[in-house]
Amino acid sequence: MSTKQLTDFLSDIRFEDLSAHTVDYAKLCVIDLMGAAIAGSENAVGRIWSDYFAAGSGANGRIPMWRKGFHRADTESAAAYNAACSHLLDVDDVHNTSITHPGTITIPAALAIGEEMGASGRDVIAAIAAGYEAAARIGQAINPGAYWFWHTTGVCGAYASAAAAGKLLGLSKEQMLQAFGSAGTQAAGLWEFLDDGSMSKSLHTANGTLCGIRSARLAKLGFTGASKILEGKKGFLKALNPEADEAAITRGLEKGVYELDNNSFKPYACCRHIHSANYAILQLIDEYGIKAGDVDRIVDKTYQVAINTASNEAPKTPYAYKFSIQYCLAAALLYGEVSGNVFTPEKTGSPEARALMDSIDVVLDPAIQKGFEEDPARWTHTLEVSLKDGRVLKKTVDYPLGDSRNPFSWDIAESKFHGLADPVIGRKAADRLAENIKKLDTFEDAGLLFDGIQ
Repeated sequence: MSTKQLTDFLSDIRFEDLSAHTVDYAKLCVIDLMGAAIAGSENAVGRIWSDYFAAGSGANGRIPMWRKGFHRADTESAAAYNAACSHLLDVDDVHNTSITHPGTITIPAALAIGEEMGASGRDVIAAIAAGYEAAARIGQAINPGAYWFWHTTGVCGAYASAAAAGKLLGLSKEQMLQAFGSAGTQAAGLWEFLDDGSMSKSLHTANGTLCGIRSARLAKLGFTGASKILEGKKGFLKALNPEADEAAITRGLEKGVYELDNNSFKPYACCRHIHSANYAILQLIDEYGIKAGDVDRIVDKTYQVAINTASNEAPKTPYAYKFSIQYCLAAALLYGEVSGNVFTPEKTGSPEARALMDSIDVVLDPAIQKGFEEDPARWTHTLEVSLKDGRVLKKTVDYPLGDSRNPFSWDIAESKFHGLADPVIGRKAADRLAENIKKLDTFEDAGLLFDGIQ
C-alpha cells in the first residue's frame, strides 16, 4: 500500500471511465447535498456562518453560496460555507463502510473550483468521484477503531477536497501526491463536541474543505508535503488507529469501479447508525397500526459502533437527541416520522417522549456484531417490540431506505430536495436547480448549474 498508488489512481479518473449508473448516482449526490445545504443555511448555526463570511472576504466573489438569493463569494468562502451548511441538519449522505459523509466536503469543493476554472460538468463529476474514492478508502482503513475519537468526515474530508480540487486545478500526479501530504497534516475533527452540544461538527466540514483546496493550490505552486502521509511511520494511519487496515487504501483499485456507487442517502434527520432502527419501527407502525400507547417495552439489538455512537438514554443537549436511538424510536411512535420536525425543544422535551425512552433498551447482539465485522456496510438493527396486549413484534433491517442496496430513486431524491429547498428558495428556483443538476454532465461550463437562479 502507498499514498502514491492511491493518488495516481485518483489522478487518472476520467469521466469516460464512469458508468452511466455512476454518473447518475453522482448527480443524485449533488441534488441530495444541495437540498441539505440550502435548508441548513436557515439554521441558527448557518446564520452564524453567513455572518462570519459576510464580515470577511466572503462578501465578494462569483461563486454561489447555497442559500436564499444565492449570494456570491470568493471560491474558498463559498466552498467552506456550503460545506458547513450541508452538514447542519444531519440529512447529508453517508458512505457506510468508511463511516464518512463524503458529499459534504467533496461536492462544495468540486463545484466551487469547477466554476472558478470554467470546467465542464463532466470534469466536475469525475472530480466528485475522486473525492468520494479518497474519503471512502481512507475511512475504511482507519475505522471502526478511529471512530471513538475522530469524526471521520472531518479527518478524511481534507483528502476528499484535495482530490476533487486537485483534479480540477489540473495537478500532475506528483503534485497530487504533494497535495495529499499537505492535506493529511492538517486533518482534524474530534467527537468531544457532542458532550456539550457545541457547533464544531460543521466546522469540521468547512475546515476539511478549506484544507483540501489550500493543499491543492499550494501543490500547484510547488509546495511539498509528506509523500507517505498515509502509511509513514509517523503518518496518518498510525496516528489515528495503530491497528489500521493499511491494505484498504488500495485494495481492489480498478478502473471503472468506484466507491461512489456504494454511497447511501438519509431519509431521516439523525445519525445514520439509527436509520435501520427507524426504518424497522416505521414498518411495524405501518404493518400493525401500533401507537405509542400500545408499547410496553422495546429491545433494540444492534452492533457496537451504533451503541457507542447513538445509544443515549438521556440526551443533555438539543443536538444530542439526533444521536439517541431511544429518542428516535420514541419520536417515530409519537409523531410518525423522524424528520427535522421532531427535534424541536417541545417535542424532545415532552413527558410522553421521556416515558417511551425509558422503556427502550439498546443491547449488543453478537450475531449482528459478527455480521457488521464481516460486512461493515451492514448496519443492522433488530427490534423486539413488546405490546401491552401481550404480543411481541419483531423486525430486522439490514439496509434501510436510502442505503446503496435499497437506494433512493430520482423521485424520492427530488421529493427530499424540494422538502428542504422549497421553503428557502421557492419552488420555481428549486425546480430549475433540480433540472440543471440532472443535466450537469451536458454543461460545458459547470457554472451554468446556477444560471438564472436567484
